[in-house]
Amino acid sequence: MKKQFAFFLAGVALLAACSPSHNEEPPTPAATTGVFILNEGQYNAGDGAVSVFDKTTKAVNADAFGSANGGAKLGDVVQDMGVQGNKGYIVVNNSAKIEVVSLPDFKTAGTIGGLHEPRYFTATSASRGYVTEWRGPFTGYLPGVLSILNLSTNTVSSQVTVGRNPEQLLALGGKIYVPNSLDNTVSVIDEATGTLAATVTAADGPSSMVADKDGNVWVLCSGFVTYLSVPPFTATRVSNGTLLRFSPTSPATQFKLTFPATAGPSRLRINPAKDQLYYSFGGAEYQMSTGATALPTAPFIRRSFTGFAIDPRDNSIFAGVSPSFSGNGRFIRYQATGAALDSFTVKVGPNGFVFY
Repeated sequence: MKKQFAFFLAGVALLAACSPSHNEEPPTPAATTGVFILNEGQYNAGDGAVSVFDKTTKAVNADAFGSANGGAKLGDVVQDMGVQGNKGYIVVNNSAKIEVVSLPDFKTAGTIGGLHEPRYFTATSASRGYVTEWRGPFTGYLPGVLSILNLSTNTVSSQVTVGRNPEQLLALGGKIYVPNSLDNTVSVIDEATGTLAATVTAADGPSSMVADKDGNVWVLCSGFVTYLSVPPFTATRVSNGTLLRFSPTSPATQFKLTFPATAGPSRLRINPAKDQLYYSFGGAEYQMSTGATALPTAPFIRRSFTGFAIDPRDNSIFAGVSPSFSGNGRFIRYQATGAALDSFTVKVGPNGFVFY
């Protein structure tokens, strides 16, 4: 349960406060009807897994990596996954690695090590990838790191220091945007030089980002909460959540919407047309037009999920449900309208989806 626990620890902390080595890039496989479901697993149990769902046959392989590799375990806390060409890059947070697999068969194809609390991954070419990493103990987090990866050799090429607890990065227009969730900043890294180009002041707790159809950057900031250090660990909201938008050409000019103090928003997503935003707030999912001037008042789906994503192939919605982090979870499919279709059992803690 690392993902949820980590944000609790972040609250406690506030109290204490290259080119390819070959001539041809790997071929991009043809699109399929597959969906990869990331299962976080039980913290310290080493049972993280990726399930594969086929939308045509509705078949589920609950542990694709184990099935393809003689029962081998993927590791502890599956946090994120990215796809580049015919390779998948699975971020295994508490195992401090990225497991590389060939696709679609999920055979092991290497490991990227030398990482510390890796969080989120993206790739901008067959040879270049990025992963955010936390640094320091939970009682005193240090500035985090963006590691620049050589995907041809599965090694870390260089690192850029960013803010504390960097999260879900965004690649846009030759820049890598990194939200620093224990600060109020977004670090902007120049892809060509691999150096810090700017630091944008946002609101407290930026954690997820998307780009809309007009090229604007949207940042969802959860706000800050502190907790008493003894039971019952009463929470006190220090700052409200914020949704903000800026143009990459003028990041200091920002449009901001502030959430009520009842909860902190999380998991910003955008539809394939890039004109509808989705986010979690107060135990429900909300939908909002990128042209809106106020936050929606009615939920899109009145339910709490541990993962939420929109399939770019047909706008259908996949949502993860985790009754506990000691037993299997499941995912629910919804139509684009929010009407439920069906559900399927997967492994422990489904927290994300990749469409392939």
